[in-house]
Amino acid sequence: MKSNIFSFVAFCGALTGCPQLLFASCHSEMNESVDNKSVKPNIILITTDQQSYNTISALSEFNRESNFYSTPNIDRIVNSGTAFNLTYCSNPVSVPSRFSLYTGLYGGRFSIRENLCRGAKAEEVRPVLAENGMGHVFAAAGYETVYGGKVHLPYAGINSDSKFAAPDSYGFQQYLTKDERAGLGQVSAEFIKNRKPGEKPFLYVANFLNPHDICLEGSTNISEEIKGGNKKADIVATVKMMRERAAAIPKDEFYGNIAPQLPYNFEVTAGYPDTKCSRKRFLDLPKEYWRKYRWTYAELVKLVDEHIGEVLDALDANPEIKKNTIVIFTSDHGEMQGAHRSMTKSLPFEECQRVPFVFAGRGIPKGKVIKNVAVNNGVDLLPTMCELAGIDCPEVDGVSLAGCLQNGKNPERDHIYIESETFVTVIKDGFKYTYFDGDGGKEILINLKADYGEMKNIASSNPQKMAELKSIAMSYERKIPAGKVTKASKKNKKNKKL
Repeated sequence: MKSNIFSFVAFCGALTGCPQLLFASCHSEMNESVDNKSVKPNIILITTDQQSYNTISALSEFNRESNFYSTPNIDRIVNSGTAFNLTYCSNPVSVPSRFSLYTGLYGGRFSIRENLCRGAKAEEVRPVLAENGMGHVFAAAGYETVYGGKVHLPYAGINSDSKFAAPDSYGFQQYLTKDERAGLGQVSAEFIKNRKPGEKPFLYVANFLNPHDICLEGSTNISEEIKGGNKKADIVATVKMMRERAAAIPKDEFYGNIAPQLPYNFEVTAGYPDTKCSRKRFLDLPKEYWRKYRWTYAELVKLVDEHIGEVLDALDANPEIKKNTIVIFTSDHGEMQGAHRSMTKSLPFEECQRVPFVFAGRGIPKGKVIKNVAVNNGVDLLPTMCELAGIDCPEVDGVSLAGCLQNGKNPERDHIYIESETFVTVIKDGFKYTYFDGDGGKEILINLKADYGEMKNIASSNPQKMAELKSIAMSYERKIPAGKVTKASKKNKKNKKL
């Protein structure tokens, strides 16, 4: 198993140029806690699907392209807790990212690098789920483990290979609802309202679908007919509703005062290699459409924020339970939002690789934003939850952030590693390196300090940095999805054997 524990302070400083400015906060008082510290905290984990790091209105001062988002309920979590503002996902697509969130492991070594999980084998994955599955870990420590909403996990069911079965294989004892929208908010609220002090501690996971409906809008784009014949009716209905809302606003008003402007990094990255990593990148669509696309995405964020509000309202209405509860908010991956003329995910850019990551509740400082400590929600979530709960954690690829949350002790690592279907990314010393191991061995190098928008590939002029970061990338164990092996990857595999 690859260990990624290293010295960290240099990493943070290199990213920002200001290693001393790790925290930004107006207040740092601690949340109310129970008197008996031996009582295990309840944990509510709220996740959304495809929500970028820069979509939280309470964090808009720290992130560009954030001022047109409205998230009053997620803001409640931010304002009452601590937010990591430099969080990367383990993989910018659903299934492998969720696998990491619920096991603390990268999916690459198990051929879980894309949604189909081509090459993954049940006999290799299922023993890992029995050991590392979040539900199993917490149930073994005496927790009641409950799940609601979207699953999309490899080998989710004990007797089924379906990714949408009840997540029994991950150790969740109850699956309350398959609803991923308003119904999930209502069921979650009912569960929380009915909890009583003195009962077993609970781990409750609420997985909301949106703003993922933006995928159907992106597939349809300039067509007037929604291309959703094979989609669930509620996805089609939501996209249709958003289109009707936009159409009801006079065009001059919509584009003059309402629709967001084009992103500052709208143009294609200079020197981007010829790869096949996404069908929704570098698209030649009208600029007005891109602005409407961004407005639609913001509306979908607002919609899921309303559903999350029901969960938080229920917790507020049960103060004795709230006093002993930790709330965590995050997303599986981000969304391109029109940056680089691209939409959706599976690209090596900040918009889809970075996500929100917020903790609030028992023992967590209030109103604190950790600006420049780079973390990975996929592999860091489980060990952090375990330490906050005071329970044993299995072997994972990430590190616990509990010390960073509670007393400012930074995790020890000097780089961040991210996987995807056709590439891997390493971020170190302010440089971001991407190697297309499943797509011809092509490479990208970005200087994030000087080029925050990722507008220029400087790979050809920095051979030493390229060699250093490629060495790190190649040190991680992973498999290339079936059908993605290229000449370059075959050569690298042969060299490793030698």
